[in-house]
Amino acid sequence: MVKFFTQEMSDQSEQMINTDTAIKTKLKGVTLKFILLVTDCPNNEDRQMKIGFDDGKLVENTLSVKSAPSDLRTEPLDKAYAAKVAGPYDVMVQVSTKKLPMLAALGSMRIEGDMTALISNMSGMTTLLDIQGSLPGIEF
Repeated sequence: MVKFFTQEMSDQSEQMINTDTAIKTKLKGVTLKFILLVTDCPNNEDRQMKIGFDDGKLVENTLSVKSAPSDLRTEPLDKAYAAKVAGPYDVMVQVSTKKLPMLAALGSMRIEGDMTALISNMSGMTTLLDIQGSLPGIEF
């Protein structure tokens, strides 16, 4: 079983992004670096992924894990990234499993940074969440 928002999930997502033709097609043209922070994860952790796409190719995929509440919640946005999206674990699970539409979840999330870049590349973020929610053997 692969636990949601863990290194193993991150690695499997990267493998799918790099090998699945349908996913590559969805990501074509996406150029965006963003941070996805999931707070209050199991084991009392905050987990942050730094993700970067360049014309649909994954160029960055790193995971940081800290005990919650962590400084990941208050760290200023690094200018190398267009945006930082932060939300609680339960909301991110619901979005990833398509039980809650992304737009409906926005009220539970904190978003900072370049909203124009984020919105114009929303397909990259939603594709990533779709992948994460549908990995074989994913466990929430």
